Amino acid sequence: MALVNPDNIAGQFVGMSNLPIVRQLGLLIGLAASIALGVGIYSWAKEPNYVPLFDGMSGADAAQVVTILEQGNTPYRMQGSMVAVPAGKVHNLRLQLASQGLPKSSSPGYELLDQEQSFGTSSFVEKARFNRALEGELARSISTLNSVKGARVHLAIPKKSAFLRNQQGASASVLISLLPGRKLNQSQIAGVIHLVASSVSGMDSGQVTVVDQQGNLLTGNGSSSAMAMGSEHFTFASSIEESYSQRIVDLLVPIMGAGRVRAQVTADVDFTAIERTSETFGPNNTMLRSEQTSEERSSDNSKAFGGAPGAQSNQPAAAAATPGADTAASSNTSATTQTTKQTTRNFELDKVISHIKEAPGTIKKLSIAVLLDYRQETNEAGEVTRVAIPDEEIERLTQLVKEAVGFNEERGDSVNVMNASFLEPELMEPLPEIPIWQEPWVLDIAKQTAGGIGILLLVFGILRPVMKNLAGIGKQSGGRAVNGELQLGADQVTLGGAPQLPAGVTSYDQQVQLAQTIAGQSPKRAASVMSEWVQDGG
Repeated sequence: MALVNPDNIAGQFVGMSNLPIVRQLGLLIGLAASIALGVGIYSWAKEPNYVPLFDGMSGADAAQVVTILEQGNTPYRMQGSMVAVPAGKVHNLRLQLASQGLPKSSSPGYELLDQEQSFGTSSFVEKARFNRALEGELARSISTLNSVKGARVHLAIPKKSAFLRNQQGASASVLISLLPGRKLNQSQIAGVIHLVASSVSGMDSGQVTVVDQQGNLLTGNGSSSAMAMGSEHFTFASSIEESYSQRIVDLLVPIMGAGRVRAQVTADVDFTAIERTSETFGPNNTMLRSEQTSEERSSDNSKAFGGAPGAQSNQPAAAAATPGADTAASSNTSATTQTTKQTTRNFELDKVISHIKEAPGTIKKLSIAVLLDYRQETNEAGEVTRVAIPDEEIERLTQLVKEAVGFNEERGDSVNVMNASFLEPELMEPLPEIPIWQEPWVLDIAKQTAGGIGILLLVFGILRPVMKNLAGIGKQSGGRAVNGELQLGADQVTLGGAPQLPAGVTSYDQQVQLAQTIAGQSPKRAASVMSEWVQDGG
């Protein structure tokens, strides 16, 4: 049934005019409040859920985004640097704004080179534009790191000189804005340094400075290569320790049970690089390689004349008493012969040249600590008790651990296996699942359903009965005006109630005639009255 019947509009106005002025005002205020309430419920039910469109935009980007949203009559909300739009339009709006290049990055990159240049652009301006584009691209690349919120890069590239001695190297400064609670490790800092240095021709990694938003110098005093090497050494030692710890756990878990073994290994690793070159000669090798012999003989057959002047030399020689005297005497009578013999022998030498290079990463010492939990046993009463492991079994497990890690007593390795009672972990209650009525889509449906039900109750529970009652009063007033007998006073009408008998109607015939007239004008009301009489036994 329609809320307002066109045929009853006149009757409704007549019925309302017959009410007292106070009731008319109350009725008008009630109708206005009902309509306002209905409009409010409808607006509340149809109000969309707002989700962020973009967050962290600059002021210029936010102004351009808001202008486009206003031009498209799109509702939005501003919360600082965040623009929120209805959830159903967020994806389309992002695509629309992306097609227009919004939001623009705070550090423009190579798109600067796509802009049209005037005919009179100087080479200095072109170079400055290229440097700015390179800075923007580097900032974008650094900003992609997980812990980095944003970055700015400043390049100092000197002008090239024709003389090599006057050429200066390029340098760079990097300002990194980190996310709350995040930090960069030395490996990541070294990666940023090499990323910037490799992107600029002629730039050394030592000329790159990295600073965070708090002003802390992240590059340190040493070179980036030294920091990277230290980080590699730490990573290598950690991998060795983790490998040994995992060996021990994998070996003891089948015996002790899962979660009842803890192992920690500390490795003293020597990263010293040693190179040795030695040359050794063997003394016992007598192999002849070459031999050269030379012999020289000389002789003189002429007699020897002369001697010491005097009487002795003119006398005959006496018999020789000694070999020396005999040789001296014969030297004056026989020929002189001289022989020279020289031999040169070359032997093979036992020569050994050794070049030994010891790679860094030698384990100097291992310190191993193993913690075992008490065992759980069931006693005769059926109770589960925790019992310590016997010392004999601890010794066997210690030997097993030594074999697993390659224990070397000469280098000072140590193994300590201890048995202790582990604390039972507290059982954490699982996080409660989100009830279905708290899901966003359920809330949206419930919101719209509640709004619809509220409007229906307002229309069919308040407005429709009031308008129907006014229409009935108008019809009764019209009928009395036509017959001249059924005029009802305004004070005899109540909102939503049946009309009272007019004054002066006392006889039975008059009451019957009035009842017939009312039944003819409003058959449904007459039927309702008859039904009530029957139910009341009257």
